[in-house]
Amino acid sequence: MSKRSLDLIHLLLAGLTIVGWGVLFYALVVFHQARPEMSTIITLHHEIAVRTTWLLRVYERLMFLLWFCAGVSFASIVVNWYLRIQQQDTYWFPALLLGAVSSVGALVLTIWRPLMNS
Repeated sequence: MSKRSLDLIHLLLAGLTIVGWGVLFYALVVFHQARPEMSTIITLHHEIAVRTTWLLRVYERLMFLLWFCAGVSFASIVVNWYLRIQQQDTYWFPALLLGAVSSVGALVLTIWRPLMNS
């Protein structure tokens, strides 16, 4: 394989990783919007109403973002695996970390789904 095509694959790998981390950051913002509001002593004292349930529509968007992020990271891992075979390149740790964080986050929220309705 030519050096030019390997450089393009490296660029694709870097782009996939950057897109994945951007989507994960946006998923954190969506998580903040979807989760229940925190009830504190001040809200109890002043009898301020707080939302105690998850917003299901926003929760579904969060799950889509997390699984999309996991898919992007796994695609990046496959591209990196191909590069390792072609030229004995080093392994990209950010793609592994991104896949682990997004997959575990999606699995934890999937497990907690039945607890949201109660």
